[in-house]
Amino acid sequence: MRAEAQRLKELQGPRVQLGRLEHIIHSELGSLSAGVAPLLEQVRAGVAALFPEAGGTRLAPKEHEAQHEKLLQSMDELEEVLEALQLAARSGRSPSAARGGG
Repeated sequence: MRAEAQRLKELQGPRVQLGRLEHIIHSELGSLSAGVAPLLEQVRAGVAALFPEAGGTRLAPKEHEAQHEKLLQSMDELEEVLEALQLAARSGRSPSAARGGG
């Protein structure tokens, strides 16, 4: 029972969820997904800092709070860029045109 609970926890962990998100982004946006690669790297780094693997070093409370805020900002920026890229993908326009950049 304990092993099953641990397995379920791992399936729902932040790293797994991020992997699922990345898969969805790539499948929906195709080559346009390259536009979010730097943001996804920031999110990956934030998740790794906040949720270290087994045996990893946990952050001090103030560091944890700062990393959490940074991760939230990265996620907000990722959301904005994804919305623009989704519009571009659906309309067949370039990403700059979808953001109003022409």
